[in-house]
Amino acid sequence: MSELDVVRICALLHDIGKPECWANRKPWSEHIQWTYKIVKECLGEDYALISMRHHTGISYPREYHPQNELEKIICLADNFSSGADRREEPERGAPYPKPPIHLTHVLSNGSVVRNSFDEAKLAYVSNVLRQKIKGICASFAERPREAYLKIFDLLVGSELRLIPADTRKPINDVSLWNHSKLTAAFATCILMGGGYRGDDPQRYEFAILSGDADRISSYINVSRRLRDLNARSERIKKATKAAAEALFNVLGPECVIYSAGGSFVALSPKGKAVEALEKAKEAFEASTDRLITITVNHIIVNGEEVVKDFGQVWERARREMHLRKGEREVSVPNPVEEGVNVCDVCRSRPCVYEDKSKILSVNAAPRPEGLCEICWQLRREGRGVELDSLKKETNFVALIKADGDDIGKVLRGDVFVKFKKANTPSRLSTLSDLIGGTCEGKLRDVIGKYGGECVFAGGDDILAFVPGEKALEVSKTIAETFRNEMAGKCSVSVGVAVFRYDMPVYVGLDVASYLLKRAKECGKNRVAYAVIGGSGITESELDEHVKPRTWDELYELLNIVKFMGKSGVASSQIRRIAELASKEPEKSEVLIKYLMGRRIIRWEDGEKLLDFLKTGLLQEALIMYNLFKGI
Repeated sequence: MSELDVVRICALLHDIGKPECWANRKPWSEHIQWTYKIVKECLGEDYALISMRHHTGISYPREYHPQNELEKIICLADNFSSGADRREEPERGAPYPKPPIHLTHVLSNGSVVRNSFDEAKLAYVSNVLRQKIKGICASFAERPREAYLKIFDLLVGSELRLIPADTRKPINDVSLWNHSKLTAAFATCILMGGGYRGDDPQRYEFAILSGDADRISSYINVSRRLRDLNARSERIKKATKAAAEALFNVLGPECVIYSAGGSFVALSPKGKAVEALEKAKEAFEASTDRLITITVNHIIVNGEEVVKDFGQVWERARREMHLRKGEREVSVPNPVEEGVNVCDVCRSRPCVYEDKSKILSVNAAPRPEGLCEICWQLRREGRGVELDSLKKETNFVALIKADGDDIGKVLRGDVFVKFKKANTPSRLSTLSDLIGGTCEGKLRDVIGKYGGECVFAGGDDILAFVPGEKALEVSKTIAETFRNEMAGKCSVSVGVAVFRYDMPVYVGLDVASYLLKRAKECGKNRVAYAVIGGSGITESELDEHVKPRTWDELYELLNIVKFMGKSGVASSQIRRIAELASKEPEKSEVLIKYLMGRRIIRWEDGEKLLDFLKTGLLQEALIMYNLFKGI
């Protein structure tokens, strides 16, 4: 067993006693006693002392101050983590925590509560974790790294993610898990970087590692087949996981702050930065058969910079990553020899296989689709439904592309400033987890609920196919879910292409991508949608006929469509009103009142039509109603 094994596990468990301490309404300073009790039961006396001795304040007896180098490292790491996490002055309150304990949203002033724990729930969580950790720790002496990784995985999925590291506002927005993980990361980096060198934070240097995949959309969207899109999306997920595992092996899992959707951020000792990035890059690119590269970069900072202004550190890391991506070389595939058939998917490698289930018509001569070795393997890996399984009764499907608005500014900490909060490592990690978890979990669930198929969900991007008649409702639900999960401080824009199931997928991809761009250009927080009649649609036609809508406008449009399907107004009358409204709204209003006065339509239906007339959406709603009438 190495000192690193001891430091890692003791740093990770240094605050494990907080839930039980708070459940018993004991002063904050007594959490070290409960930590001692739990760790002693699981690992023994020596580890319990190392875990509990991480404070030097006057609230803690001198015998519980750090006494050896490992304890001083954990104390320093906790100070780095706490100083970076909790730079704001907490609101003064009672010297004892008062359950229920609230974890608030990082994008709020404390008014948005993500989770609450009363005494009974805190005690239950603590007892369950103690029993599970005890079972794993039985093998720690013989297999310390294996046991540590199991404990780490246990805590990753535990309710420590929903319990705050501090009970006082506004610093109760960082979870106990995020604080413990960051403390373990700092402790690991201090020990691997040369060990304890005094309490001056400027004596310690750390590397902020970052990686960002290049041209993900081009890689995923190169194929026209849904199975290929799925396979390529899965490759990105596997590649990201492979890069994270490479970082785990060099640094430890605690040092990876964020990893999802082709990107990662990690904390490293200065001397390990190059090795860690090289291995992460190699693992990522090997997992994609070298078809997609990842740009990696690192910056060096000292402990004082991390604690005093991590927001500036993070902005510097982002800026340098942007510059590095601008410098990257664009790879050019080797030309295929003359006379050799080219892969019909990638069009850059020789064709060696034929997919006889996909017949192409070229110059009126049908033939099987030809694939290269790599595209053939991806076709075999592909999973999920085909478009003809999504068409339902209308024969229409929809491709939805969604992308968060100004997420770069959010991660930069612009929203934090409004609430007088600092952009700290744990807040960044918490926010990244929220965004990634919302897209990869909540939004996938939304798409599945409506019978759709999510092709890609990573970072703040979504690519999915849904039944055509559900497209606008799904888009609205995506926007609402994302906004709610982000405490109303982040929005999403969506492009929706509705087309017949037997049209080429690439048409939907091209149109949805362009519509998403239009939605962004027209103010963001919008949806742009189009019903495609053929594969020859141009961007100028989309510009002429498509107007991006706000989510409130979409809500109104869906209400009108619903009214058309359920009201007692005859379709012929609705058509007359809508067509007249698109040309002469005043005459349309007169017509509605005339029909109301003659009792041709009910009074309440007429009043609703008059309200709908003011929105300017009647004609647009009629088109959607006619397209999916009766569905």
